[in-house]
Formats: sequence, C-alpha cells, structure tokens
Amino acid sequence: MKKKRDSGIELLRIFAMLMVIGVHIFVYGGYFDTAREQSGIVWSSAYFMRLFFRPAVNIFIIITGYFMVHSPFDLKKSYRRVLSVYGTILFYSVLLSIIVLANRTVFETEYTVSVIIGKMLLPLLSQEWYFLTGYILLCLFAPFINISLQKITKQEYQILLIVATVVMSLWLCLANLDPFWDVLRDSGYDGLFKGKNVFSFIYIYLVGGYIGLYGKTRKTPQFLYLFGAFFCVVVNYLIWTRFDDLLAYEDVAMSYANPLVVLTAVFALSFFKDVHFYSKVVNIIASTTIGIYALHELEYMRDLIWSKFDFSKMDCSNLTTNLIRIAAIMMFIFLAGAMIELARQLLFMGIGKAVKKAFPVNSATKKAKN
Repeated sequence: MKKKRDSGIELLRIFAMLMVIGVHIFVYGGYFDTAREQSGIVWSSAYFMRLFFRPAVNIFIIITGYFMVHSPFDLKKSYRRVLSVYGTILFYSVLLSIIVLANRTVFETEYTVSVIIGKMLLPLLSQEWYFLTGYILLCLFAPFINISLQKITKQEYQILLIVATVVMSLWLCLANLDPFWDVLRDSGYDGLFKGKNVFSFIYIYLVGGYIGLYGKTRKTPQFLYLFGAFFCVVVNYLIWTRFDDLLAYEDVAMSYANPLVVLTAVFALSFFKDVHFYSKVVNIIASTTIGIYALHELEYMRDLIWSKFDFSKMDCSNLTTNLIRIAAIMMFIFLAGAMIELARQLLFMGIGKAVKKAFPVNSATKKAKN
C-alpha cells in the first residue's frame, strides 16, 4: 500500500508559501517602505513582520532535504520529480506568456515579442523564477549528494555542517558587516550571501538532511522549538533596529545565509516534523504551493498583481487596518493560485489517463521490459 504522507510538515509547507507571499507584499507591494515612513508601532512591526516572513525559502529547501535524504540512488525515480516540476513551470510559462502577448497594453512589458517567446520556452535557463531554477538544479544533484550523506557517519556529517556553516553563512555575513568589511572579503561569493542559487540551496539541503537522518528522537519539549524560532526573529529584529548604524546590518538581516534566518527554519522544521496527523485536504493544498509560486511570481504577473495591491497608494497609519489588508491579500493570492493549480493538476491527470488509454501497456510488455 502507498504510505500516506504525514500532514504536519505539509502544513508547514502551506505556512511557508503564505510567508513567501508576505515577503512579496513587503517588497513588491511597497508595504515596508510605506510603513517605514510611519512612526511608532506601524514602523516597528513592519521590521518584525518582514523578518518573520524571511525564512520561507529556507523552509522549503530544508523540508526537501529532510525528505529526500532517505531516497535510494534511483535516477529514473528522482528525475521523474524533476520532470514533473519542470512540466509545471513550463505550463505556466507558456500559458502566462501567451496571455501577456495577447494583452501587451494591460501588462505593459518592455520586452520584445522575441524575448518573451525565448523566456517562455526556456523558463529554467532564463530564471523566470530564480527559486524554481535553483530547486530543479538541486534535485538534479540530490541523488549524488544523498549517496555521500547516507554513507558518512553522524560525526562526519556534523563536521561537514560545521565547515559548510562557517563558509556559507558565518563568513559571508561577517564580511558584510561594517566593522569587518575592510578585513573580510566575499568577492566572488556575494551571490552565496544572498542565498538565491543552487549552492546556497545545497547548504540548506544538508541541514535538512541531517535532521532527516538523525533528528528522529525528540528530547526537547516541542513548544521550545517554536520559542526558538520566535527568539531568532526577535534577535534579528533587535540587531537590525538597534545596531544598524553601527553594523550596516540591513543586508545581513535580509540574507538567507544569516545564521538566525537558517536557525529559524531549523526550529520550524523541528517543531512540525513531530506534529503527526493525516489530512487529505491539507496534503492536497500543500501540493499546490509550487504552482502558487509560479503563478504570482512570474515577472509579468507580479507587476500586474502588485499594481493592484500597492500599499504606497494606501493610508498605512493604522496597524490594525494594515494587518487586515496584509492577511486578506495573502489569503486571496494563495487561494486563487491554489484553485488554478488544482485545475492544472486535474488537466494533467486527465491527459495522462487519456494517453495511457490510447497507448496501453499490457502485462506481456511489462514482463518483457523487466
């Protein structure tokens, strides 16, 4: 029988997608810059919420490492997932680009038709979605990474994590603080500091893999993991708001390589991996997260969406009103994207069944292949 996937971590996946939308509200929706112009609690809460949403990408990757590290070396099975994800993004790339080409005045893109078509057909290499490009590349490397992780000892794995953390996190963040940047350099490694590439994803994958292999026994009371995640956000907030003039900390605060941002993802996974329940609804909704991301983060759609939800055109002086707007926008984008992605999944399932029906594989053929 096919094993049912525990819904605890799937619930974390849903929360992470909502956090991604929250990040985009602050960046593309202009809420952070608008709120920063206010004083008091509106100003301070904007800093905190932006940092609260920040670990979303790390959470997605750490979940991937947690699950995939156990996978046996089977390129056919592993790359089937890659093709599935690529099929999803290619579908949205083609569909949304055709919509843009048919409505140039609505989307007001500066790209020529040839550029739009080129980006449409090559969404992976053109990095229409930086996260999905990095994620697919990570999945291509994952089977080979897993061989090493499964063979080394726990102590050797710990040494690997220490080395990776020093190189991929501590060094890069220290090099971007004002007191250190005349001494420490990240020349050639600044892309790793931002954390938006496959090499940064591999580091977070290693962290998730360690939890997957050795984090089975929980000795710490579960609520402490949530406290740990909240504590990391608070510390990051306090450093940014209290010592930014001294450290030039803003870029480090927002970096996916920031140890506090990484630790927040670790604590979140550590909590939800021990939340055991099964919900078909939760699992189905969680399966739509990649589609939701692809739908609202494609450049053309992103510009259109955030022109409609532009906080710079709103009165942001009241925190309660701001929170209601933020929550409503997050839920609207999530639910609209989920419904569209579910429709795509049903379409692909229907096409798959039609193909199998048109080209049946009988038992004799299966035996011959075996």
